[in-house]
Amino acid sequence: MTDLELQDIRRIAELDYDFSRLDGKTVLISGGTGFIGQFLISVFKYRNEHFGNRIKIISCSRHGLPSERDVEYLSHDITKPLNVGGRVDYILHLASNTHPKQYAADPVGTITTNIFGTYNLLTLAAEKKVKKFLLASSVEIYGEGNDKPMAEDYCGYIDCNTARAGYNEAKRLSESLCQSFIAQHGVDCVVARLARCFGADKKNDSKALAQFMDRAVNGEDIVLKSKGGQRFSYCYVADAASGLIKVLLDGACGEAYNITDDDEGSTLGDYAKLIAGFAGKDVIFNLSEAQQGASVASYALLSSDKLKKIGWAPVYTVSDAMHKTYLILTERLNK
Repeated sequence: MTDLELQDIRRIAELDYDFSRLDGKTVLISGGTGFIGQFLISVFKYRNEHFGNRIKIISCSRHGLPSERDVEYLSHDITKPLNVGGRVDYILHLASNTHPKQYAADPVGTITTNIFGTYNLLTLAAEKKVKKFLLASSVEIYGEGNDKPMAEDYCGYIDCNTARAGYNEAKRLSESLCQSFIAQHGVDCVVARLARCFGADKKNDSKALAQFMDRAVNGEDIVLKSKGGQRFSYCYVADAASGLIKVLLDGACGEAYNITDDDEGSTLGDYAKLIAGFAGKDVIFNLSEAQQGASVASYALLSSDKLKKIGWAPVYTVSDAMHKTYLILTERLNK
């Protein structure tokens, strides 16, 4: 882990949140070996080491790791029922396919991981009588978007007769499952709708920003497969993690909260130019090579007003976080 990554973890772990409510508690994280899941676990481990919080973490994913002092790693397919011995106080459900190539290559698995995974973990939450269940949802539930920043009560259009819609619809149904478990089983559920997340992920990611960053770090021109006029909301991994923790601690049962960094008025093309500039490279266009599984939305901005009202604020701007991502990836490459 680079010094810049450790700086991010420390900055989020030292936020003025009531982490004492997690003291001595057990937190189960599905998708714990994923990008955001790993960041969250690092934050909780930092709290244990430097603040004595004694947070026990259970990380559930298809690819387990050797367990360590604060973290028990479980190798499990969440499309199947999960049995966990002992107490579980909080569940964060992050496991999902998360980028276009996965949606295109495995549309069935994209649906089943979300829906069956959410059902199985909500069932566990009801059995364990957890203090709170958090579902990580997505900007994709808003479909093709609107002509203004979307608040949580907006219901966008989705053409359900496409394989690409499986991700959007699965997230919508997962949110509905949360509402059903609240009504039928009394589970305290909250939903966090994440903007397009980015950062120095170590896994292959086919989202546009990740492709731009990979090419810049490798000293190559950035290729835009559209005219670049799309206006999207983005969220740096550290701000995504801080938002999830805030929703877990202070989100109200049954409510959904958008998590997004503040809009800078930039298009996808503007960010392509910004990232290319970090490496002294250019942006070239290849409109004939469409991204398989890509979103059809051209304007999908999120409003974070609701989350800010309960005390959250992004730590980074999108542009600063992109520069930091470039520096982290460059440092890794040069090691």
